[in-house]
Amino acid sequence: MSLREIKMERTRELIVEVAFSRFQEQGFAATTMEEIAAAAEVGTRTVYRYFPTKEALALSEFVAVFDASFHALRDCPEETSVSEVLRAGLESLLRSYEEEPDRLRAAHAIAHETPSVRAHFAYLLETHEATLQQEVAHRIGGASAELLASLAVAQTGAVFGSAVRKWYTTGAPDDLRKQVRAALQALRAGEVPAPAPLA
Repeated sequence: MSLREIKMERTRELIVEVAFSRFQEQGFAATTMEEIAAAAEVGTRTVYRYFPTKEALALSEFVAVFDASFHALRDCPEETSVSEVLRAGLESLLRSYEEEPDRLRAAHAIAHETPSVRAHFAYLLETHEATLQQEVAHRIGGASAELLASLAVAQTGAVFGSAVRKWYTTGAPDDLRKQVRAALQALRAGEVPAPAPLA
């Protein structure tokens, strides 16, 4: 990483840190991009150059989390089983949440309370899942690859999503891993009901 890139990353992190401090102090709606710029001692244009909208700024941590998860999955050797590939992506998500629990919990709170942020989060999640499905389908191969990849990614997302919802409202950081482990064990043991076949 060049000196310029290091400086840009530091500026970006400062903006995010200041923004979340403001969001928690006075609320997302009451915080302006101009206030964030002033508190970070950068120009308003600089803030907008990194984050085109306040919603994008509030969800910036999720972008990094999703990117890391995809790269962890994609970087598995070609001979790795699809189950192990999915676990690599899941492990990356868990590590991210364990490293930044407070900021991610704050981001979840903003998304939960603010319709515009919630809509943007839904778009990010949909885009992330589509990217994962392409990679998983490539690894599965065959005529049914797209269907199987879609189901595999959706199932993995449901495991993590259900655990995150419980963690967000009740748990400590280590509870998230416990919830994910319990959900995976239930799936692999065939304990999760599926719809009966259609007539």
